Amino acid sequence: MNAEQRRNFSERYAAGDMPWDSGITPPEIFEILSELPPGKALDLGCGTGTVMRDLLRRGWRADGIDFVQGAIDLARDKLQQFPAETCRLFRHDVTKLDTLTSLRAPYDLVIDIGCGHCIDKEAAPGYAKAIPQMLKVGGAFMLYASHPRPDSTVGWAPAEVERLFTPKLNLVWHRQGTDTAIGVASSWYRFQRT
Repeated sequence: MNAEQRRNFSERYAAGDMPWDSGITPPEIFEILSELPPGKALDLGCGTGTVMRDLLRRGWRADGIDFVQGAIDLARDKLQQFPAETCRLFRHDVTKLDTLTSLRAPYDLVIDIGCGHCIDKEAAPGYAKAIPQMLKVGGAFMLYASHPRPDSTVGWAPAEVERLFTPKLNLVWHRQGTDTAIGVASSWYRFQRT
């Protein structure tokens, strides 16, 4: 993500202009939570902490990373009712996970809901390489990404997602749909570390 995009996200959080933040955890996340016993989760691009809150309510321990301080502040407010040892927030660049030594890796579940698809194309392979290193063997990676469109630098096509994340991760399923908030094709992916 370039400096202009970073500034734009920071300004939008400061202004409360966050159309991507529905305040609702997606059903795909609830689906996997119904299958997995509580463990440790990492939310990449955690935003205001909505998904982390639902993880914590279900007995998970959760770490969240976002590069926008305003997002981290909102998440901290949302999660203040939970014991500090169960949830931790980091203001950090997700393309440099190897430099964040406080993480509790390996995780049972890593979640990326619209974070990775914003990363600069040059940084995407390094990001993808770091995900399996964050997961336990058998751990799940849930990824949501919009598809590319001509008027935006955001998005990953399904073929690009598969190229980035396999063979280090096994693609369990892929569901294509439409992001109704922005009116573009999008996909959910569930990967597993083998």
